[in-house]
Amino acid sequence: GEPVASGAAVRAAAEHAADWAAFATAAQALGTGLALLERTVAYVKERTQFGVAIGSFQAVKHRLADTLLGLEFARPLVFGAAVALASGSPGAGAEIAAAKVAAGEAAYAAARSALQSHGAIGYTAELDLSLWIGKARALRSAWGTPAECRARALDLFH
Repeated sequence: GEPVASGAAVRAAAEHAADWAAFATAAQALGTGLALLERTVAYVKERTQFGVAIGSFQAVKHRLADTLLGLEFARPLVFGAAVALASGSPGAGAEIAAAKVAAGEAAYAAARSALQSHGAIGYTAELDLSLWIGKARALRSAWGTPAECRARALDLFH
């Protein structure tokens, strides 16, 4: 067949596709983190230690509150990246990178908190938690590592 495009047009199309992939990864990471938090909150309400739900312990509450804060700070960045991408904003790439690093780090923190709260059962096939943790780990680096995304977000200011 004949080439559909060449040169700069191909490069621009590939960069646009990569932006969409990075954005989709950020959105999926945010959803993964929220799912991990939801499942962990439900678990700590049921699991008991010393005759009380472990969710009543201050250390568990603080860890889950920190997890929620990270996810809630990532949410507007993901929404802003969606608007920038849809509108064709010239700074969309940097906004997507910022959203991806925030959502990826928040989802990864949610995975660590979930595993800490569940304990060793979180690694077993008995719970779906191990699948969600694996997804959070993979999404953190897919379509740009945190370091690459930070560098791309900072390019907006230089």
